[in-house]
Amino acid sequence: MSAYAKDIQLIEAKGQTDLTKNLAAASRASGRNPIAIGLDYLKFRRGRGKLKFREYLQYGLYDIAKWDDADRKRFLSAYIHWPLVNQCNDIRWWSVSEDKFVSAALLSQCGVATPQNVAIFDRSNRLYPKLSKLTCANDIKAFFATCSDFPLFAKNMDGMWSAGAFRISGCTDTHVLIDGQEPVTYAQLFDDVFGDQTYLLQRCLRPHSFFEGITESTATVRCLNLINDDGLSVPFTLLKLPMSGNVADNFWRSGNVLCELKPDTGEICSIVTQNDGILQRHDALPNSERILMGECLPDWQALRELNETVALLHSANRFGSTDIALTDTGPVVVEVNNGCAFELVQVATGKGFLTDEILAFFEGCNVKF
Repeated sequence: MSAYAKDIQLIEAKGQTDLTKNLAAASRASGRNPIAIGLDYLKFRRGRGKLKFREYLQYGLYDIAKWDDADRKRFLSAYIHWPLVNQCNDIRWWSVSEDKFVSAALLSQCGVATPQNVAIFDRSNRLYPKLSKLTCANDIKAFFATCSDFPLFAKNMDGMWSAGAFRISGCTDTHVLIDGQEPVTYAQLFDDVFGDQTYLLQRCLRPHSFFEGITESTATVRCLNLINDDGLSVPFTLLKLPMSGNVADNFWRSGNVLCELKPDTGEICSIVTQNDGILQRHDALPNSERILMGECLPDWQALRELNETVALLHSANRFGSTDIALTDTGPVVVEVNNGCAFELVQVATGKGFLTDEILAFFEGCNVKF
């Protein structure tokens, strides 16, 4: 099974949490009978948010002592993300950001800092000017034999959620060294790890010294971008922290941390982890000497200016987001997204995504729920 297929399997498994266990935990936490919680959900799910039972439990919406109906109705299901977002955007622009080679070419042409691409693994006859194209195990071995760019980050060309991503730390005459697993032969990398997927190989970014002692992998800031008649609005910014040896920052990976940031200052104002579908909010970074809460990320103004440039380059997509890494040499755009997961914002903030501003934006795009 390829690296991509394995991660997709893990992501799907994350959506199959033990609902009976979580319902029992919800009952204990709220003092409500499980049957009452179930009946409340049956009524609640008919609303515009269309939340699944797993999401209803995850956000704690069963706790009627904490939530009033108006606030509960601000939550949106992850499952209606694309039906809503696609009403805001020009679908002809999908490939501009989702094809990572095309995206990097556009950003580079416009002077935007991006990770350095060094090679592409692709079995097709597609051409990639100025990059080494690897089509077989022998190509991979020949390229790695002269490569001076280790470690390399390998990511699926058109995938989402960092599914299939891995880090190559080096090689020998016979094997490739992949972080977190046993070395593989060049044939195994070709057949079993890459499989039938197209991969982009990049030089790994070195995280800003701000993250020293926290993570050696690349953390990113997610900026939600709304394009209005008046220009750009960035109502939410989040920090995605890869922890526990994970090579990528996506929240589905066990051990990773998600933080809400104040959009104007980059101040960290929440720290959230999850375990088996249950969210945990912390006053300090778990398993670390750093508190992190209340600290402000470095180079925040430069990051905001870079995000504005990228958002307006893609302004045909009125609803989108940018993932930006902080390095000691400045912010670097890791990825441009056509949408922005409602779940990430709701988890980080502890509130529903559908604020008055977001609702007005959707209405301005003539979005139908």
